[in-house]
Amino acid sequence: MESLCADAPFEVTATPGFPYLIEAGAGATDCQRWFGAAASGLVGQLRHTGALLLRGFPLRSAADFRAAVGAMAPQLRGYAGGTSPRSQVAEGVYTSTEYPKQLEIPLHNEMSYSCQWPELLYFFCAVAPATGGETPLADSRGILARMPWDIVEEFERRQLMYVRNLASAQSRYNSWTKAFETTDQARVEAYCRDMDIGYAWQPDGGLRIQEVRPALRTHPVTGERVWFNQVHLWHASNTPMASNVSAQIEAGLPMAAYYGDGGRIGNDTLATVRAVMNAEKRLFRWQQGDLLMVDNVLAAHGRMPFDGPRQILVAMS
Repeated sequence: MESLCADAPFEVTATPGFPYLIEAGAGATDCQRWFGAAASGLVGQLRHTGALLLRGFPLRSAADFRAAVGAMAPQLRGYAGGTSPRSQVAEGVYTSTEYPKQLEIPLHNEMSYSCQWPELLYFFCAVAPATGGETPLADSRGILARMPWDIVEEFERRQLMYVRNLASAQSRYNSWTKAFETTDQARVEAYCRDMDIGYAWQPDGGLRIQEVRPALRTHPVTGERVWFNQVHLWHASNTPMASNVSAQIEAGLPMAAYYGDGGRIGNDTLATVRAVMNAEKRLFRWQQGDLLMVDNVLAAHGRMPFDGPRQILVAMS
């Protein structure tokens, strides 16, 4: 495969797969100019494959990553309203989800519980894990095709309700100030109104919010129908007490998921959803300097458990 842009200072080779692998040839330099010139070609390829892995480019730091992504997407988005614990390391660049390394983060489409989600995701491997730590991928089209039709029909008809119980501003964990990146209640309320989020301030200073969203989406460019939700992450069956959660306990969990009309979703339904998603899971091994591009509608991502150091950074556009 020749370079994606005719005037590039070096050539690249491609290996079809999932993710689709693009490797820089010998003498790869000035990659910021390459990414800027190749941006449209990369996005075009991404619409077919769902995920691109760019390897062998001279990317060594968060600053290099930010420059490369900035050449392709001058305007990056923040993470206000997001559910994952993460830290900002540069403008528009965050750590990947900061969950304990012994836990797996299930496959999901980023912010699919929201009415506005990132179109493209960019992951950068600053420190490659020695053991585990892969970022699994799954084709959202394949998930929908494999999902039993009765589940698809009911989810599409009834939609989904996502509920969050956020702690007070003083809390070190799960506070509404961390979730919304502000200490101003008026700004939070304005954001909720703009994003069609129901909200209620609690007597202890916490905040309860709920969003009703579709379980399926149509890709805005390709027109393909995809599985696009996080019901398996939010549902009470994703907690250690999964088998015996009462409605009262479920209502007080930090996160919960229901049908859009408020009806509870059975654990057996969620077991099927997880089985289908895991059947579509694909893994690759990170190498230091890798840059992974993901179409957030066409592909879900997650994180496998790991040992030792690991640093994956993420940006969104």
